[in-house]
Amino acid sequence: MKKPWWLKSLALLTVFTLMSTHIAGAVVVEKVVAIVNNRIITLSELHQEINNVTIDPEAEINVREVLDAMVDRILLDQQATARKISVSDEEVEAIVKNQQKALGLDEKALEKELKKQNISKKLFYQQWKYQILSRRLLDSVTQGSIAVTDKEIEEYQRKHYGEENNSYGSQTKIAHILITQETENALSKAEEILQLAKSGESFGQLAIKYSMDESSAQSGGLLGYFVKGDLVAEIENAVEKTEVNGIAGPVKTSRGYHIIKILERTEDKESSVSRYRDRIKQQLYMQKVEEFITSWLDKVKKDSYIEIKI
Repeated sequence: MKKPWWLKSLALLTVFTLMSTHIAGAVVVEKVVAIVNNRIITLSELHQEINNVTIDPEAEINVREVLDAMVDRILLDQQATARKISVSDEEVEAIVKNQQKALGLDEKALEKELKKQNISKKLFYQQWKYQILSRRLLDSVTQGSIAVTDKEIEEYQRKHYGEENNSYGSQTKIAHILITQETENALSKAEEILQLAKSGESFGQLAIKYSMDESSAQSGGLLGYFVKGDLVAEIENAVEKTEVNGIAGPVKTSRGYHIIKILERTEDKESSVSRYRDRIKQQLYMQKVEEFITSWLDKVKKDSYIEIKI
C-alpha cells in the first residue's frame, strides 16, 4: 500500500515540528518556515498550500518548490499593494466563465478537466488571478519608462536589412501556448501539453484551455506574422528550425515556457523596410521591456528581506 501523501510531505520536513509548546505556560507557537519582508509563512500555511496545489493525495510534492512559489506570490502582492493594484474575485470568475463558454464546458466538465491535469480548482483560480495581477503590475512599472527613438529604428534597419528598399524577407505566422514560470511544476506541465499537441489534439483548443497569455489564449494562441528580428532569440531560434505545421518547445524565456506552432511561411520580396517600421519599433520596445522586467524583478528580490528556514 502506498504511503498517504501527507506522510510523504511530512517526511520532507522532519527537521520541524508543527507546533512547539512552551512548557511553563503551555503556549502554542507556530513554526515559521519563511519570512518575506514583514510577512511570515508558517508551517501550517505551507501544508495548506500543499493541499491546495493538487487534488491527488498520492502525488509527489516538491515542498521547496511550493514554498518558493508562495514567496514569489507574496512579493507580487506586496508590490501590487504598494501601487494600489488589485484583482477582484469577480474578475477572475468572469475570465474562467469566458473560458468555459469558449470551450462549451459546464462546471462538472471543468472539474473533470482539472482533475485530469491534477490541479485543484482553487489553484486554477489562483493562477489566473496572479497572471492578471502580474500583467497589471508590470504595465504600471514600465509605464513611461521605455521609449524607442527614430534613431534606434534606423540603426536597426541598417544593421538587419541594409538599405531602405531592401526586402524584409520571409514572414512566419505562429501560435503559442504559455505556461508562466510561476506555475507549479511549470516545465513538466509544458512538456505534457507539448505531447498533447504533438499527438494530434487541436493546438487552438489546447491554447484556450492552458495558455496563460491573456492576449492570445482566447484566439487559440495566435500571435500573428513575424520576420527575422521580431522575436526574442530563444523563440526565433526554435521557429527557424521548425517546419510549417511543426510544433516546437518547451522554449524557455523570461515569461516562462512556450509551446510554439508554425502555421505558415510567406515571402514578401517587394516590401520595403519602411512598410514595417511600426513592427520594428514594437520589436525594439519588447526587447527593452524584457530587459526592464528582468532587472526590475532582480531588484525587488535584492531589496526585499527573504529568509527561508527549510
